[in-house]
Amino acid sequence: MRKKDKKSARSRVLGCLSVFLAGCFAEPAARPADEPLPELPLIEEMPHASVPGSLRIASIFPTLGRYALSGRQSHNGVRLAVEVLNETGGIHGRPVELLEARTGSSFLDARYAVEELLVADDVLAIVGSNSSSLSLEIAPVAQSRGIVQISNVSTVPDVTLGRDFVFRVCHSDAVLGGLLAEFARYSLSAHRVAILHEAGRPYSANLATSFARNFLDFLPGPTERPSEVRIFLYPEFETDFRRQLLEVQDYRPDVVVVPGSFSDATLVAMQAELMGLEATLLGGDSWSSRLLFARGGPGRTAFHTDHWHPDAPFLSDDGRMFPLIYRERFCEELNGARAPMAYDALLAVATALESLGPLEDTALEPGPEITVTRRRLRDALNVVDFVGVTGRVRFDENGDAVKGCAIIRVERGRDGLVSRFDRWVGER
Repeated sequence: MRKKDKKSARSRVLGCLSVFLAGCFAEPAARPADEPLPELPLIEEMPHASVPGSLRIASIFPTLGRYALSGRQSHNGVRLAVEVLNETGGIHGRPVELLEARTGSSFLDARYAVEELLVADDVLAIVGSNSSSLSLEIAPVAQSRGIVQISNVSTVPDVTLGRDFVFRVCHSDAVLGGLLAEFARYSLSAHRVAILHEAGRPYSANLATSFARNFLDFLPGPTERPSEVRIFLYPEFETDFRRQLLEVQDYRPDVVVVPGSFSDATLVAMQAELMGLEATLLGGDSWSSRLLFARGGPGRTAFHTDHWHPDAPFLSDDGRMFPLIYRERFCEELNGARAPMAYDALLAVATALESLGPLEDTALEPGPEITVTRRRLRDALNVVDFVGVTGRVRFDENGDAVKGCAIIRVERGRDGLVSRFDRWVGER
């Protein structure tokens, strides 16, 4: 007979983080239909179920290729949540078994991984992926099989659109662009904006479009200047931005929005500084990296959005400990919000599973029984509402997170450029 749990999965995981410690950029959209397939998927490791009677959850993230660092930290966040959860008795006495697929960064890798993991037909949910291009390969398979998928930082709107089994604990680009526009208009008093984005990259285009649309909706007062936005483009893999920056300089903006990667932002900042461009640089969540401005940065304070920051004021004491626990467990520093967001994605599934009550063995058997359990899990996720390590977690009718976002201030300190939490915008 299994032990009866008296605390919720959320409270047990958050409450035991310190005990456990003592014991131990958004991406491109889906591929075009006519794009040729690579010959073989790139897979570092595919897991196999081994614990009878366990609650099986798959984790699909890349550990090779373009998105490897973000993917590895995402895996670590999920793994840490499962380890702590099992240290405290699992869910209604059942252990959570993590099936961790470590893949390459191609769409084919993600699709192969999800199809192989679901062959056994006893997976309850999928956590992943960190790239929208990969999540867009997982989502149709998860939806067609009626299996919950929940991403940590995939922001392209199409990931969840029209899919009732697909969730994410982050915002879409449409929401993030609006929050960044609100910050630029009301906190920085910006009126004239230049947007410098990568041509052909959906993440960059989506964030740019959302920012521009929302920024232009903010009507000026009777004595204020009207809002203006001009868009400038650069090609994929560009490293020399001087031509575009000369045009930006002639436009004389108050702020320059660079909705690209942290590496693009670094090069733009270095070249703009050399040219004497006087404007505040703004970016999105893809700036979130310890390598941002590592080669050189702007002469004035820059800002970017992120899904989480350890110093955000609404976090619980347990939540504030996450960077320390992560460092002690994995012997590396956090690189942005990927790991804590993945931790909360797993915790959302665990919270929903616990709300179902104790499950009989038959409810986990492949066939009609597990199909019913998966639907119950989806319905339970629709109404979860808890505070994780990244703040409050709940979902709207599209499966997207309902929350605000962190504004990160990057400024010059005694030892060079430093990133600091500035404020939280939007809903808490």
